[in-house]
Amino acid sequence: MTKVTQRLHDWLWDSSHAGKPLWIRGPIVLLRYVLGLSRDLVGGQLSLHAMGLVYSTLLATVPLIAFSFSVLRGLNLHLELAPLLNEFLAPLGDQGQQLTENVLGMVNNVRGTVLGGLSLAAFLYTAISMVQKVEASFNFVWHVGRARSLSRRIVDYAAVLLIAPLVMTLAFTTLASLRSSAVLQAVSDSAVFGPVTVGISKLLPVLLVIALFTALYKWLPNARVDWRAALVGGATAGSLWALCGVFFAEFVASSSRALVIYASFAIAILTLIWLYVNWLVLLLGARIAFYFQNRAYLSIGEDDPTMPNATRERLALELMRAAAVAFKRSSPPVTLRALSEEIGVAGIYLQSVANELEAAGLLLTSAESHLKPARDIHEMTLADVLAAVRAGESGLVVAPSWSGATTTLSATIDAHILACTGNVTVADWVSESVEPEVNSPQSS
Repeated sequence: MTKVTQRLHDWLWDSSHAGKPLWIRGPIVLLRYVLGLSRDLVGGQLSLHAMGLVYSTLLATVPLIAFSFSVLRGLNLHLELAPLLNEFLAPLGDQGQQLTENVLGMVNNVRGTVLGGLSLAAFLYTAISMVQKVEASFNFVWHVGRARSLSRRIVDYAAVLLIAPLVMTLAFTTLASLRSSAVLQAVSDSAVFGPVTVGISKLLPVLLVIALFTALYKWLPNARVDWRAALVGGATAGSLWALCGVFFAEFVASSSRALVIYASFAIAILTLIWLYVNWLVLLLGARIAFYFQNRAYLSIGEDDPTMPNATRERLALELMRAAAVAFKRSSPPVTLRALSEEIGVAGIYLQSVANELEAAGLLLTSAESHLKPARDIHEMTLADVLAAVRAGESGLVVAPSWSGATTTLSATIDAHILACTGNVTVADWVSESVEPEVNSPQSS
């Protein structure tokens, strides 16, 4: 980070802005998002995920549309796939119409071909892996290190592969019916209401895309996403998608002569670029939703939070204490957000330590960020808790050659820590704070 960027960063996140009027705080907050998203784009991780999804899309396009065709055929809506594809590929101009015909031709070949066992399995795997890669990209954006359970994957992937195409097709079919209705045509011909009707008809597809993006941001990440965050991300990404479509259509129209050089490869190049833009916009919207719900991450982005060693150990103890107390009282599990508010520490730091405790098999965090002990707290010592975060700080592949004096002193320190914590279980440690609550008059 350059000195100018660092100064801008320090000024934007200065705590003194909290007391300023809204007309000053508003632009500052907007600048924070612009700087944060620009930093993430320059970092390249979002771009790499978007490129990977472009590759997956090319492989899975025909299987996905074939599945959609099968579902829609039962409702006699399969003929609406062509207008839906044309709507998505409209920025490609005439090339989009040709690509739609090619894709639907391949789908017809698939439907008319009897696939063998291995071919059918590969076909299904391609379609499912596409959805799995999208989920993995969303989990990366939301700093989620674990995927869904197998049972949840089956249900959620089935919804994406079967229900989502049906909903989108029904929505666009209804929209097309409204556009062609006699009442709407009469209103459109009116000098007063005509421009308003035309504007609304152009806005409705964008609203449908916003609704789709919002649903994806709400349900696809393996995390608890607030509706407001999903809606903010969906509205921003949907608007940006419509804007990119306009600019991309202008780019295609103005570059028609240059594209002649590529001859038949022009449609492939335009398709790759348009797919990349779409995936990048979708991931940017997911990042905006994440930042809206987890504002503490906005200042550091994809970097792991850094904190003193003593703070890491105390946070580990607080996490295990909260999980163990709730377990012993048989009360609902505490959440990361509740604990963050209780001790006054940003959730980003708690999440980092919780990940290390979970990797050590001491703590379980659900998709809703509920905290539970991973095993019997009567067999879990405080030395285990401290060792988990102390071991988590080590990223060295080759063991260093410490001097004899350093090795001796470190062993002495470790021995003292073990003597103080090795024989104290988490259950014994929290019993003092739990027992008075259990035996109090209110609880009887």
